[in-house]
Amino acid sequence: MYMGLVITALMVLFVYFRAKHVNEIKVYVGETYPDILARLSKDKMKIGVNNLFVIALEESLKFGELSKTQDKRLHVLTKRMRDFDTRFMAVSVIVMISYIFLA
Repeated sequence: MYMGLVITALMVLFVYFRAKHVNEIKVYVGETYPDILARLSKDKMKIGVNNLFVIALEESLKFGELSKTQDKRLHVLTKRMRDFDTRFMAVSVIVMISYIFLA
């Protein structure tokens, strides 16, 4: 029972902090490149809008318009988000494994 609560709490925390990082990137891109933000944010159904924005952003950073800008601040923001994802998942796995073996 407690494992379900732990997993739920970890997922809620992940979604909260991931949305916070995505919003920070959206605000920066919106202020610096408003026309590019409009193209990256196209989603008529509004389903998975943050995930689609991140995918479009990473694709644009690698191959599209944003790759030509060499914007260091944007690269730092996206790297921080990817690092957060990796670290959070690693900590979550450690917490779950330790719960399994220590419970």
